[in-house]
Order: sequence, then C-alpha cells, then structure tokens
Amino acid sequence: MLKEQETSPTDPEAVQVQLYAEPLKSREPEIHPMIQEEEVSNPARGHAFGVRIPAHRPASDCTPRIIPAFDGALVPIEANRILWYR
Repeated sequence: MLKEQETSPTDPEAVQVQLYAEPLKSREPEIHPMIQEEEVSNPARGHAFGVRIPAHRPASDCTPRIIPAFDGALVPIEANRILWYR
C-alpha cells in the first residue's frame, strides 16, 4: 500500500506513519510502521510512505495514521496528536 500524505513541512523523521487495524477477538491492535518510499513532486507539501503486510485481513480494516516519533513514545489511540486518514 502506498499513501501520499499531505502534511505540513515537517521533517519525516519527526513522525511515524503507520497502518493501524483494530484488534480482533481480544488480540492486540495491528500496527505496521510505514517507510518513506519515494520522493514526491513537492516535498514541502508531503511525503510518500508505503508498507507491505500479509493479506489476512481486508484492506478496509486498516487506516493510515501519523503519530509523533521519538524513542519510548507510547501514544494512546485517543490522543489528539494522531493524524488519522479520513
């Protein structure tokens, strides 16, 4: 999956882009970190991120999100600093 996310001119190292899926049957949520895949035409407007994951769930179960990135950060799902794809 490749998603071009328009963001403010931010260092892509300051955030982590993830593919998130709600837990199934009391399991943990699935969180797949995405990596910057390629340069976009105007890097001041965003960055392109991608990830490859097993196809054991429908794509509609997954939502890209952007969270602050620093060592040891735990971000609650309801945190207002999470940018969810809509």
